[in-house]
Amino acid sequence: MPPLTEEEEQVIQAYAAKHGRRWKSILNRVWMGGPPYDDGGTLRRLRNSHGPSWLHAYRLPKPRPEEDAGSDRQPDAPET
Repeated sequence: MPPLTEEEEQVIQAYAAKHGRRWKSILNRVWMGGPPYDDGGTLRRLRNSHGPSWLHAYRLPKPRPEEDAGSDRQPDAPET
């Protein structure tokens, strides 16, 4: 199976952020024809190329420290 492109990773991450903890079950249901029918373009291509079993095993990448949403300061900035 080909690795995900940067665009595919971004689309998957955006979908997960939009749908929360149960994003995989929601996307799987959508891939099987159920609502909310929001799997256009890239997500539909992933369904066709990778399939539901891939989705079940897929894990979102861990955020890098500089991408951590809980951190307001720059990594090298002194604490105040």
